Amino acid sequence: MNDSNMVNKGSLPGLKEKRYLQKKAIIGFLYRMGELSKPEICRLTNVTPPTVSRMVEELIEEGWVIDRGCGNSIGGKRPHVFSLNPDAAYILGVDVGREFLRIAIFNLQNEPIEGILEYPSILEKQDDNATIKYIKERIDETIERLGVNRAKIKMCGVALPGLIDREGNTYTYLTYERPGVKAILEETLGIPVFIDNDSNVMAMAEHTFGVAKDINNVLCVSVNECIGVGMILNSKLYRGGSGMAGEFGHIRISGLNAPCHCGKIGCLETVSSGRAIEKVAGRSLASVIQSARKDDISAIELLHQAGEKLGEGISTMIHLFNPDMVVIGGEVVEAGDLLIVPVQQAINKYALARMRNHCELVMSNLGGYSAILGTLMIVMEHLYDDSESVYSLY
Repeated sequence: MNDSNMVNKGSLPGLKEKRYLQKKAIIGFLYRMGELSKPEICRLTNVTPPTVSRMVEELIEEGWVIDRGCGNSIGGKRPHVFSLNPDAAYILGVDVGREFLRIAIFNLQNEPIEGILEYPSILEKQDDNATIKYIKERIDETIERLGVNRAKIKMCGVALPGLIDREGNTYTYLTYERPGVKAILEETLGIPVFIDNDSNVMAMAEHTFGVAKDINNVLCVSVNECIGVGMILNSKLYRGGSGMAGEFGHIRISGLNAPCHCGKIGCLETVSSGRAIEKVAGRSLASVIQSARKDDISAIELLHQAGEKLGEGISTMIHLFNPDMVVIGGEVVEAGDLLIVPVQQAINKYALARMRNHCELVMSNLGGYSAILGTLMIVMEHLYDDSESVYSLY
């Protein structure tokens, strides 16, 4: 792994270590907050104005900070503000889905360079070693296509379906034991890698960029080939004791007796997941949605049944967590009202009025790209979370 991204502060002389930490803090605040004036940087870092001025000038010379001139006035003289150079460093995002592999390289303004690239996924078609090799090849291809300086890519966030614990160990796909998939990817890519379940990642993206921005308590239901839920409770992602909370697709639903691929019987996924819809229809989810939009009765009924059972499951979650909002995301958002109407009808039927009336049901506006956007948030969790964090863009 590239040691330049994990600085051993103990190896720096006292004054240089202090200066490094102060510069790291400035970069961290600018990354999170966008534009700041020198007085604001002084207040946030608790560093004297002369020292802040000197360090800001050094960071400008190093290519990390840009002088933006006078910012907007909030009463009185307009402040002089500074921001990060968006191309000083990059973050790699990888969404390893069952059908698609999405890759993006983000600048320091959280913008994907020339969009998000999509490749076929081989996650369920090849063994683990072949899948890792394929992911590495597609990342290399992406970097070459975008003409990015590889040395500027400092961190990588990875979204992966299935069971994943707090340490990034996976139990459904890429199930390496020692070393785990996190260590293997770090060795393969040469940078720190952070991994989380795709539903958790979706929830973080919706809470930061999407329809659930700044909402305190949100359940984000991801409906792709399978079903999961990411839970934002008191504005923080809830992962559970071992990090595996949110296996919403495997709750038991009344009237369902079909075997699930997990080995249990009657799981929500057996009727409401993309995989279940495709199995009954004998064609892709996109094709079913397209037919339903053209008034195909069988396709409409299939989506209605999926939505009704999904709404029954969401009703249980509403009773348990009393959320402010439920967001439905993933590939199924293309169905729009064809799915969300039966979901809402089921919630009206099964959830207590006082609780359902407090909860807004909405479709994601990020669509199938919520997970790739959320990979940024996995990285941000580990960057600058405290002054002792070993991970830094700087």
